[in-house]
Amino acid sequence: MSDNTDFSQSEVRVSRMLANPDDPWVSVHAIAEYEFCPRAGLLAFENKRADDDDEPPAFDILPRFELEAIERVLGERRRAFFRWLWMFLSLAIGGPMASKLQQPAIVVLIGVGMVLVSYRILNVAWDIVELLKQRHIALTSRCHEPDPYSEEFQPVNWFGLLNLGFESIRLPEALTDHDWRFDGKPWRILRKGSLTIPVFRTRSPQERPHDQQLVKIMAYCRLVSVCVKSECPYGIILTGEDCSGVAVPNHARYRKRFHDSLVAVRNLALAAKYRSEGNVPANFQCCGACPLGAPRRVSRGLRVQRLGAPVKVFSAGGWNGKMYHCDCGDRFQWTPPYKGSDRGDR
Repeated sequence: MSDNTDFSQSEVRVSRMLANPDDPWVSVHAIAEYEFCPRAGLLAFENKRADDDDEPPAFDILPRFELEAIERVLGERRRAFFRWLWMFLSLAIGGPMASKLQQPAIVVLIGVGMVLVSYRILNVAWDIVELLKQRHIALTSRCHEPDPYSEEFQPVNWFGLLNLGFESIRLPEALTDHDWRFDGKPWRILRKGSLTIPVFRTRSPQERPHDQQLVKIMAYCRLVSVCVKSECPYGIILTGEDCSGVAVPNHARYRKRFHDSLVAVRNLALAAKYRSEGNVPANFQCCGACPLGAPRRVSRGLRVQRLGAPVKVFSAGGWNGKMYHCDCGDRFQWTPPYKGSDRGDR
């Protein structure tokens, strides 16, 4: 009898995750935002906001996370340095010649050109120094390979993992789970042998991952297991700017929080589709630091969406007499108690 009861309870736990054909698709970002605050989760769903760890093109930022890219850009900067240096020397030689020919206008132009070229040389030299530092870190970083059977957090280092033989892969598109109707794209995945490990980055160092981040990494582990069909015993969260991080075990105690958030945000999104979501609860402990409550001038910025249409602005007066609003305030028609700070892990 007890065996049958246990089997029935297990079936209930599994079946609640299966989505119905008319259930909305939700993103990993929306699931993680819901764990932070239900209102943030609904805003992320309704406005189709992508994961904040996706990397937009940034041509002015030096590469930091792939040794091959560092080596490539380092070679480009070195060649640029010598080109600018040759131009500076040419101008330096041309200056005295123009002076002897009594051409003051040309002398002035050469002087201005030397200043501009000097500025470019210093910029490129700074890039080279930074790239050499990053190259040194990439070549010398070490860490222990995470134990796939451990149930504890394990410290890791990004380049240490690459030096252990893990292959870094940037996915071209999001992974999708059709049974649970959610999708998302990790910042990277690491592969070694039969292992495929999802990785995402946060913006600030911390001793222990927040619940929101645990939900996100468990969601990515599920996507990797379903879509890549590979072993995924843990996921990795990189913290801060020093390439260090933590391996989070793909354990039932962390998966349950992810399961709860997925079901909850799915139900909330479905209710919002029919305008029956009611008064969505807020996590008031996080309101003061939530960027969704950051005020901006009424005349600036895009407005948030609900059911594909912009919502009415809910404005409030500032100390300077001008009118302000925010995303959360517009969507839920209230004034969040924003205090001007920002959470690094969001």
